[in-house]
Amino acid sequence: MTTNPLFHEVYGIYFSIVTTILNSQQSLSLKELDIIVRSKGFDESHLQLMPSLLNQKNPWHLLKEGKDQKWMPLTQQPTPPFQTDLERQWLKGIISDPRLLNFMNQYEIEDWDKQLNAVSPLFKMTDIIHFDQFKQQENLVQQSQQRNHFKRLLLAIKQQEFLKIEYQRHEQATVKTGIFWPISLEYSEKNHLFRLKAWRVLRKSRFEVTLNLNRMVTIQATPTHQNIEDKAITSRRRVEQVTCQLIDKRDALNRSMLHFADYQKTTKRLANGDHYELTIHYDTSDETELLIRLLSFGPFIKVTSPNHFVAKINERLTAQLALMTESYKKTD
Repeated sequence: MTTNPLFHEVYGIYFSIVTTILNSQQSLSLKELDIIVRSKGFDESHLQLMPSLLNQKNPWHLLKEGKDQKWMPLTQQPTPPFQTDLERQWLKGIISDPRLLNFMNQYEIEDWDKQLNAVSPLFKMTDIIHFDQFKQQENLVQQSQQRNHFKRLLLAIKQQEFLKIEYQRHEQATVKTGIFWPISLEYSEKNHLFRLKAWRVLRKSRFEVTLNLNRMVTIQATPTHQNIEDKAITSRRRVEQVTCQLIDKRDALNRSMLHFADYQKTTKRLANGDHYELTIHYDTSDETELLIRLLSFGPFIKVTSPNHFVAKINERLTAQLALMTESYKKTD
């Protein structure tokens, strides 16, 4: 077992892509290499990986070019899978996260815990302090029921089912019932909860909605043979875009690809080698959440447009500076 430093390349997407190429143990054309890189990596991965793989003077020197304009791995054996001490410590840490029960059952988690009995956790959930997050909202549905609903929604998304959902927006509100076509499940850092993106289906039309998991009272399959594409769209969520300049220091580019993986985005390398233009398309109802995520990158991301978004960034930074100044005055 090998111990690796935090953020070592062995944990990155690029390592995984190169491992896939080497394990192919066959000659690959440029097109085939490009397909592997694009399918397993980010939109920008081919810009960085392909030159490094194909330049035989590069220290990597992992592929050799054949006469048929194909590239063959130099390694003779497949790359063996392994698990580092750091990975085991990380696994020991996350099994205490209650959200894990949405993806695994209690017996699987207990089995993990047993196998990692001799491992010290990398962190405890109490070590993590969240900033810019709304206070915990009251749960109108028990956690165990939320987990059941989560798994049922995932199944409906995969099987493209219509669902009948009873939903209560707050404790004093009337429970409402509707037919929905689930689109996706996502986790909101701002609200600290899972939520469903779905089409609310009416007799002749549909419109987009977001439903919080802790507000869903019941979920039932509904036998319907409607075609969602035949429904006219009466209202859909408003989408805008924000443009940023990203400086690729401290692995900021790779971290941004993971951090904003749930957004439609494009990245373009600028004339300055470590500077990139990052454009993110977002739902306007999630503007505050995106703002919080961008601020978490500190000096490595600068929002350049639109002006109203830049103004909100400045407003938050000014407020934070005022709080810090006031705190220092009290300390003195």
